[in-house]
Amino acid sequence: MKLYITFLVCLVCHALTSQNQVIDSMYSVVKNTKNDTIVANTHYELAWALKLSDLQKAMTHMDTAMTSYQRLKMPRKIALSNFQYSVLFRISGEYQKAIHSLSAYQEYVEKVNDTVNILFAHYEKGVIYSQKGDLEESLKEFYKANAIAETVHNDNMVGNTINSIGLVYNDLEKYDEAIKSFEKALALYKRINVTDEQLGDVYNGLGSSYKNKENYTEAKENYEKALEVYKSSNSEFGVAIANFHLGVIAIEQKQFKEALPFLNIAYEIQKKNDFESEFIKTLSSLGEAYFELGEYEKSELILNEGLQFDIENKLSAKDLYFELYRTNVKQNNTKEALKFHEKYTSYKDSIYIQENIKSINLLQEQFETAKKEREIFEQNLQLQKQGTRMNYLIGISAFLLLVCLLLWFIYRQRQKRKNQEIIALKREYQIKSLEALIEGEEKERFRIAKELHDGVNGDLSTIKYKLSSLLEMNNKVIKEAITMIDDSCKQVRAISHNLVPPSLENFSLTEAIENYCTDMDTVNTTNINFQVLGNELSLPQKAEINIFRIVQELITNSLKHAEATEIDVQISFQNDSLQVTVEDDGKGFDKNEVSTKGIGLSNIESRIQYLHASVDFISNDRGTSYTFEIDTKKLNDN
Repeated sequence: MKLYITFLVCLVCHALTSQNQVIDSMYSVVKNTKNDTIVANTHYELAWALKLSDLQKAMTHMDTAMTSYQRLKMPRKIALSNFQYSVLFRISGEYQKAIHSLSAYQEYVEKVNDTVNILFAHYEKGVIYSQKGDLEESLKEFYKANAIAETVHNDNMVGNTINSIGLVYNDLEKYDEAIKSFEKALALYKRINVTDEQLGDVYNGLGSSYKNKENYTEAKENYEKALEVYKSSNSEFGVAIANFHLGVIAIEQKQFKEALPFLNIAYEIQKKNDFESEFIKTLSSLGEAYFELGEYEKSELILNEGLQFDIENKLSAKDLYFELYRTNVKQNNTKEALKFHEKYTSYKDSIYIQENIKSINLLQEQFETAKKEREIFEQNLQLQKQGTRMNYLIGISAFLLLVCLLLWFIYRQRQKRKNQEIIALKREYQIKSLEALIEGEEKERFRIAKELHDGVNGDLSTIKYKLSSLLEMNNKVIKEAITMIDDSCKQVRAISHNLVPPSLENFSLTEAIENYCTDMDTVNTTNINFQVLGNELSLPQKAEINIFRIVQELITNSLKHAEATEIDVQISFQNDSLQVTVEDDGKGFDKNEVSTKGIGLSNIESRIQYLHASVDFISNDRGTSYTFEIDTKKLNDN
């Protein structure tokens, strides 16, 4: 009880004078007083007074107070200091440190059987778990605190716990129940005449509930009330929160420019005071506003500020990574976008798992049941039997509800696994179909080449030999026939080599492409240049064949259609990545008007899918550039 009286004395002191006057007077005490206990107590009070305006100074004063209490061997003051530390760590977003300090405080007050301060311990733990995103643990602590507050008739803490339970209901998307809790807390606060800051917290909670129900008129009205009382109490923390929520309402109403002034006020206050937990949420909303206004670079710059923090709040982390994912997608930063999407999905899945929700519902029912039993017992002992029977019915109903929820959860999980298996089988089938198609095409090329080389080319050679035996007759027609046969043999050999290039079987991928470019450069008026960057990587033979065919098809298309004077082919090897670029200075074409039904483009598309490659394709009146990039680790998986 002495600890509670100390808190009341502090509140009275704050009410008698303004905040700045109190702080100035406490600094005067520190400078002019030689009593170690008084100096330590003053540092303690300075830490509490500065917690929302200058967190770093508050932490410094708290360190000084704790060192003095330990030196003076004052266990009660050490316990109070641990409570103070838990508040400071919570504000700074260091939740594990906050819980550790609060556990030390709770251990002491339970040891001395201090019921009032056990209440404060449970309440503060509920606040920490709520901000951390562990909603189940948060409700446990708030229910314990509420029960103790009603037992000791502490109306102020009854109101605080009811208000906090409303906040958790908001996080659980139970907005009607949240509104009931806030209205009950508001009525109690007005009756017992609490501080403006406490009223601001309730208005803020009501605003959030109405906003989530998309009742923006009521939401804005309550947030403006919260802002007004926060300003009157000089609460920078509260002013930042109210402005943040007014900005969020503007965003939800698609008024993105109107949202920026509110969010920037919150940003400046929270950044200046190291309000890390709320600062992350403001960064996410600012990033969203700039994103919707098309200012993607500014959005990314703002959001990247959040990456320097070790974010313990799962909800805040989920929103930040989602906005980073969207911004990087818009800027074509594919790898970064994928990385942030994976983190966003991980946090999203961990927050609202079914078992947590069921446990929370059970806690709520147990709390309401216990409360009813206590009221019935106090009113009439003879109604206790009827209440007990009712509790049995509620327990059976709750058990049946839990069984139904469990069966539904199991069914959902099985459906999810089946859907995942179907997707995997479809993907495997597509890959096998592509592989079979490409292998069949290569086999057919080899067969045609063999037929041309061994059949048609052999027949032409035989005809040439027979005609040559007649040359003694000096027949001019025969000489011309032999010349034509020689030309035909060269063409057949070229076709055969084009279908199955010997260099692809006997040499590396780069040598095969280089030989092909050299051959094509020789027989065409278009200059074909080839360049290799980096050290060549070892690739599977199927991958090399497909890469060669894509390059071959792209060069053929440029020669046939582009009317180009230069064709540049470049292969770049870097780490586990292979990038191939084919560019020409031709007339280009409109990609939207080109039919994708052609054999050449279809072959390229099929091979790109088989290689799991990403494509960058540009065509205009200055030429055409086709670049595809392959992750070689994915090739090894095939």
